[in-house]
Amino acid sequence: MRIRSVTLDNVRRFTDRVSVGPIGDGVTLLCEPNEAGKSTLFDALHALFFLRHGSQTAEVKALRPHSGGKVAVECEIEHEGARWRIRKEWLSGASAKVWRDGVLAHQGDAAEDWISALVAGEAGGPGGLLWVRQGRVSLKAPEKKREADQEFEERRDLLTAISGAMEQVTGGERMDRARDRVVEDLLRLQTPSGRPRTGGRWADAEADVTRLEGEASELERTVADLRDALDRRRRLRSELASLEEPEAVEQRRSDLAEAERALREAEGLAGEVSAAETRAKLARQTAENAKAEAARNARLRKEAGDAAQAHAEAEAENERLAAASADAASVHRAARDRVATLKAGRAEAEAILRRVAHREAAERAETERARLSDIIGRAEEAERERIAARAAAKKGPDKATVDRIEKLVSALAAKEALREAAAPRVTARYQSGAPHMTMGGEPLAEGETRAVPDDGRITVPGIGTLDIAGAEESRAADVAEAREALDEALAEGGWDDPAALHEAGRARAAAERAAELAEQRRDALAPEGIDALRERLAGLGEVRDAAADEALPDRDTAEAALEKSVEALGRAEAAEIRASEMAQTAALRATKAAAAEENARTRLTMARADISDLPDVEPVEQAGRLSVLETEAAEAEAVHVRLAEAAPDIDQLRAHHARLKGVADNAATEAARTRTEIAGLDARIELRGEEGVEEALEEIRGRLAAAHDTLERVVFEKDMLVRLRDALDTAQKAARKTYFAPVARELGPLLAELWDDAELTWSDDTLLPSALVRKGTSEPIDVLSGGTQEQIAFLVRLAFARLLAKAGRHAPLILDDALVYSDDDRIEKMFDALHGAAGDLQILVLSCRQRAFRDLGAPTLSFQPGEGA
Repeated sequence: MRIRSVTLDNVRRFTDRVSVGPIGDGVTLLCEPNEAGKSTLFDALHALFFLRHGSQTAEVKALRPHSGGKVAVECEIEHEGARWRIRKEWLSGASAKVWRDGVLAHQGDAAEDWISALVAGEAGGPGGLLWVRQGRVSLKAPEKKREADQEFEERRDLLTAISGAMEQVTGGERMDRARDRVVEDLLRLQTPSGRPRTGGRWADAEADVTRLEGEASELERTVADLRDALDRRRRLRSELASLEEPEAVEQRRSDLAEAERALREAEGLAGEVSAAETRAKLARQTAENAKAEAARNARLRKEAGDAAQAHAEAEAENERLAAASADAASVHRAARDRVATLKAGRAEAEAILRRVAHREAAERAETERARLSDIIGRAEEAERERIAARAAAKKGPDKATVDRIEKLVSALAAKEALREAAAPRVTARYQSGAPHMTMGGEPLAEGETRAVPDDGRITVPGIGTLDIAGAEESRAADVAEAREALDEALAEGGWDDPAALHEAGRARAAAERAAELAEQRRDALAPEGIDALRERLAGLGEVRDAAADEALPDRDTAEAALEKSVEALGRAEAAEIRASEMAQTAALRATKAAAAEENARTRLTMARADISDLPDVEPVEQAGRLSVLETEAAEAEAVHVRLAEAAPDIDQLRAHHARLKGVADNAATEAARTRTEIAGLDARIELRGEEGVEEALEEIRGRLAAAHDTLERVVFEKDMLVRLRDALDTAQKAARKTYFAPVARELGPLLAELWDDAELTWSDDTLLPSALVRKGTSEPIDVLSGGTQEQIAFLVRLAFARLLAKAGRHAPLILDDALVYSDDDRIEKMFDALHGAAGDLQILVLSCRQRAFRDLGAPTLSFQPGEGA
């Protein structure tokens, strides 16, 4: 198939009918600016060959212009020696028609079927290698799995189509169909990740096995529970017979009665032992109390003697310290009076010194008042000078006015110079004795050259006059215009001429300078402003009264008197502090002594009260009484020991009785519980026996064995399909070089255009180039620069197109904005490769790079108004 022309009618920006063509063989270029419609042309061709006329997809709707209406695309092609015209219309009045040599051959679905067979036969396509959309120039697979799988199938079909030896090596298309059938059958059983597919035979078989295993496990648990119940009932019946045996029951009763009798006897003996223990404790307590009473009486009598002696000593010490405290208080009062007298003297000396300081401050204020008055006067004078200078400066021209008038003076001078330069000149030459000529009333000397800028008249004595036309009228007008502008500018300021202007300007500059100097003097005298100086002058206070200060001493005398007073006061205050401390210490000691005397008196009183009621007992009599009480206590303790040793261990007897009673109670309780549990087991065993669980278990086990057999057969089938698929893949991978050999042969000369000794390696998984090998070094495609990847993709497509052509299947190679990353040197080599590989191919290049593709050297196309449909 070869495309000869394309016509668009109401497609996007082309609301009017446009055509591109005729398109010849070899390389043809459509190079237009961005948004000229190149991608629209590509999308329209894609829709014509790959989208059915009844389609309402977003891809079709995207072709409709904003104004609406139906979309129509038409293409003329050559195929199998005939001229064909294909036309499709979408949306409003959708249709598809195919004409052969001007005769309608197919329409509607028949036309669509013919177009599909045509495109499939050429092994091209939007996701293939020969139709390349803008932005998809690389060979990278799409990220979406569905698109990647579709492109993989198209590449495989393309490789199969161009590999002549593939049929003999791997079965070719039959091998592809066989593998597809294996994969299809395998996918019915499992997911792509190898897990059982929901609803498939493998998943169903596993589900049956799992379900039956669960049912068998449940029945096995039921059978085991029934057997456990029978065993449990047998054991319980044996235990119940043992518990209810008459001899064992009678033995437990007899043992419990004997234990109760022994416990009662032991409790009676325990009462006697307890009474003896109480008597012994009472006798021992009586003896101990008598001893304690005798010791207390002796301690109280000794305390009374000690208290009397301590009181006498405390009374004497109190009298001595009270006298010392009175003496210290008298000394402190005298020191305090001395301090008060000296403080009054210091206050008088301080008052005199303050009056002296006030007098000195008044004197300094008078001096500062005179200084500030002088500064204020000079600052005010400077301010008056500044105001006068500023007023004088305003009368003269400013710099902008001077600059403007100087420009007018320069313009006038320039125009006068031009007029002078263009004016005619006369030179006087006289014969001997001839009278001199005059011009403007002035004689012309021999050899004198004089310019005539304006009209002039030369008077020739004895002959007449000679009138001379001066400069060109235009130049004279320019001079007059410039002079008029200058005069107007001078008149605005009242200046007679530029000299007067400059004099006025100098006077203004001098006045501005004088104003600046006056302002600087004012700011130097009053940095914070004249008002601030006036405020300081007003704040200096009233004028000093000299008469009031005549009786005051000078500062040194006043300071010396104050210093002497302060020193005397300091010494007196130190003495007062020492006297105060001594008085406080003496008073504290006297207070403590008085408190000690009071404590001693209280102690004596309490001790005498404690011994006032004590009996008057002789020591010998008291010792005999204590001995008798000690003997009685020892005898009572001996009786208690004898009874305690003879009594049995009552705690042991109580524990023995409790154990035997527990044995009897537990036996009765256990017998009742056992009878209840046996009744429950009888009911369970009877119910399970009626359900026939053992027969049901045997049935489920048979069905489970059949399910396992089914699962094994399905898994075996799945494993065989996996092995067959892997074997087919291994065979295809082993023969993959046969796939790539034709492409490699075609690519060799094309790669040599860019790199010496270069070749491509191919991926078995994607059927795409995986690495570029240059001088023995392999570089993965992904790490190459964008330009290099683009160039490789371009050359690979050229190779596929040449192989298809050699196989008799001519497919146009259409490239939209290819080679966008190639540098100037590489792009020229790519152009050479394009022309060298073209041969009998048809290659249509769409680009916006007008300057870069100028060197392609191919016939160019453009959008032309189309004829009526």
